[in-house]
Formats: sequence, structure tokens, C-alpha cells
Amino acid sequence: MILGTCRFCFFMKQTLRNAFVTFIACIAATLFSQTVQAAAGDLYDGGLNAANNPIYKFDGAGNRTVFVSGNYTDALAFDSKGNLFAADPPDNLILKITPNGTTTTFAMNITPAGIAFDAAGNLFAIDTATDSIFKYTPSGTTRTTFAGPGIAGMNWLAFDRAGNLFVTITGNGQAGGGSIVKFASSCTSNCVPSTFYPVQPGGLWLPQGLAFDDLGNLYEADLGSGSIFRFTPTGTKTTFTSGLNGPRSLAFDTNGVLYAGEFGSHDIVKFPGGVKTAFSHDDTFIGGLAFEPPTAQLTNISTRGLVQTGNDVMIGGFIVQGTGPKKVIIRAIGPELMPPPYNIPNALADPTLELHNGTGALIASNNNWQTTVIGGIITSNQVSAIQNSGHAPTQPSESAIIATLPPGNYTAIVRGVNNTVGVALVEVYDLPPF
Repeated sequence: MILGTCRFCFFMKQTLRNAFVTFIACIAATLFSQTVQAAAGDLYDGGLNAANNPIYKFDGAGNRTVFVSGNYTDALAFDSKGNLFAADPPDNLILKITPNGTTTTFAMNITPAGIAFDAAGNLFAIDTATDSIFKYTPSGTTRTTFAGPGIAGMNWLAFDRAGNLFVTITGNGQAGGGSIVKFASSCTSNCVPSTFYPVQPGGLWLPQGLAFDDLGNLYEADLGSGSIFRFTPTGTKTTFTSGLNGPRSLAFDTNGVLYAGEFGSHDIVKFPGGVKTAFSHDDTFIGGLAFEPPTAQLTNISTRGLVQTGNDVMIGGFIVQGTGPKKVIIRAIGPELMPPPYNIPNALADPTLELHNGTGALIASNNNWQTTVIGGIITSNQVSAIQNSGHAPTQPSESAIIATLPPGNYTAIVRGVNNTVGVALVEVYDLPPF
């Protein structure tokens, strides 16, 4: 296997009583192809106000086809299995569309605006009839009120990589009258937002679509000013681009290129390297945008072995390749192996985890995942992000690190606290970039 042909490759090696064990696999590799390069997904457009109410599908060259039709759809979001979810405001529905185009009703009795999935697969949807945000379990059978009613003017929403939810508020429709609010990841129901970017002179004017890049920066489509603004995680605002004709919807492809739907000109444009480039000109308004995710993936790479001391600790190396950063969670598991269904004897009681870069420098560490060790690339508490990742360890004495890593070589080292020994598992999971 040529490691250079996959975006994120994992190489595990461990010394066990003079035995050398090697494990190689690729995350984001297409499983049914002769190659292991994951192609960027196709772009989908809600087809707002078009004849026959289509959802359009675009290939990488901008060629347009009709994916499905028959419902007036706008905001779009994909789940992790490749199913497309579409907001249908006139019919008070949210639709679920399988990869082969089969359409079913996912939710009723909602006038939906923006929709987005959290890391656990729950769908969040703005209801403009009640000015609420509803949360749906992955099956759609349970709906709870996440926020509201009475939060007027909500439009679009997006999750950051820590599980915080950001929402645009149109305000009074005047220049500077819009805002962005933030719901903390720790809140689960009846949530009250904090202000991320306030109403202020020279601020937002009819803010619309939101999207996060791989570095955690938030992008906002500002319909009234014709701009796209970029916000750092701390809220510092800069102008990414201006002079657009009613930007309304945003989406990033797998290479980190931003795409924007211009409501006024019926154009979809993209910004490779930050430079505006034509992608598609349509005969109708541009609705919500969403990229089809790669779904044929390996999502868990792991190896198990005896952790000893000195040179016989567990060492795992992995490689991030491509042009952009990759978000992963790395885990060191011991106590979870003891009870059924694993029943592993002599499991390591208290594993620690270190992450080193290609120069050998220590860039992150952890001992007990419910206590974040600040330092290196870890600058804030990770407990909520680990809980929301869907891969939180089951025992508090196990270790985990979430990291967004630029291309390069990395090494994970597992030891036992106080030089204890035992059987452990080291794992790397691929995470979505929000």
C-alpha cells in the first residue's frame, strides 16, 4: 500500500517481547475502489423557488443535474450515512432523502429554516412558527425543544467542533441590526443563548448562512452588505470577501474551499485560496448548500497489546496527509477491557496518553479524559467536546485527546501510571470538522 494515496493514514507499531507488529489502514479511503483517495463530494442546492421544486446536484466541474423534485426545499444537511435532509417550509416538513433518491417525511408540524446535525447524529432545526429550535433524535421519533419559543429572527445555524451551536438573527433588517448568538454545548434543553457578535453600528446586515472551516473560524453570509465575514473562535470579525450579490448560503468542501450561493445573481461561487471563482450560474434562486460526505470510510483504527515500561510502552504512529488539517480523537483504553463483553485479563488500570509531532516534540497529553491538560496544542477544556464526539471513554481513568492536526507525522504513546503494566487499546477516530 502506498501511504501517499490516502488523506489520513494510520501506522501502528508496537514492540512486544522482541516481536514487531505493524497495522496500516486509511481513514477517508473509498473501500470499494482500487485506490484509497477519497474524492470530494458533490454539492447539493435546495433549488429555492425553481420550477418542479428540484434539489440540484453539482459535480466538481459545476455540471448540474436534478437529484429529486416535488417539494419546495431550502436548507440542507447530510447525516453521517449520506442521507440528505431538506427543510420544506410551505409543507411544514423536514424530508429525508436516501442516497438513491428515496424521499420520506422525517418530521412534521414545523416551519423549518436552518437545519444542522450535531456530532451524535441529532438534527437541530429552527421553527419559524414558534421561534424555537427543535432537537430530533437520529430516528426522528423524539422531538424536544432545545431553545425557545420566542427567539425571534433566527435564520441559519451551525455547530463548531466543540459542540456549541451558533445561530444568525436578522434583527430589524437594517445595517448593523443583525447578530449571531451561541448556545453552549453543555445545554440540552430550554437553552438560553449568549451573544457571540452583537447588534452594533457597522455590524451585520441580514445575516444568513453559517459555516466553520477546519481551524474553527466561523463564516457568515451577510445578505444586506454583500459580504462574507470571518470570525475567529474568540469572535474577532474580519471581511473575507465583499461585493457579492446577496450571499445567502455557505458550505465548505472536503478540501477546505468555501462555496457561497448568491441569491441576487443566481450564482454559486467558490473561493480557492480566498479568490472568488465562478462555479455555476443558475436559472433560479440558490437555496441551502451542502456537500455530500464521503460515507465509505474506516472510522476507527485501533490496536491492542501489552503496555510495559521503558522501551516497551505502546507506541502508535499515524500520518495526516493532504493539504488541510484533520480532526481526530485519540484514545488510550484500559479499564473498559476488563468487564464483559471483552473480559480481557490484566487490563491496564490507568493508561496515560501522549501525542508527539514529527520532530518528537510533545504537543498534547492526558491522564484521565475528564480532566483536560492544557498545554501545547490544547488551549481549552476538552471534556464537552469529547462527550459530544460520540467516542467518550466509558471509564474516567481512561485517556483521550481531540486534536485538529496539520499534515505531518504523529506518534501516540501509552504508558501506565506509576509504571504499571497491562493490556491496553490505542485508537484513532476520524471526526467531522465541526
